[in-house]
Amino acid sequence: MIARACTGQEEPARTRRGERRRCAVAHVPEWAQPTVTVLERATSQTLTVSWCDSRTGHYGHQTWQERIARRPGRCVLTGRSIAAGDHVYSPQVRGSPPPNVQAMIIASCVDADPVA
Repeated sequence: MIARACTGQEEPARTRRGERRRCAVAHVPEWAQPTVTVLERATSQTLTVSWCDSRTGHYGHQTWQERIARRPGRCVLTGRSIAAGDHVYSPQVRGSPPPNVQAMIIASCVDADPVA
């Protein structure tokens, strides 16, 4: 299992494996922040992510695909800014898009850790 803690700072703080984290995003109140855990690297281009959020729901084993960001955003693990053109992971869409379809994780944050 791969996990990261977010302090809202520029760089992610590391946590023990399996720990859940909350990321302080300025426009979302603390109680409404998603809890995101990267469970595993399913393939070289996909992650299995656990997502729990009071606004968008719970996805115990959601597949996230590596891609190039088409728009700016904020990493749900680190809180760092994402620019269009950055390498990111985002929820895979098959059929109807999930409510968290706009969420992104900076690829280098996950790629830096060895896979469990």
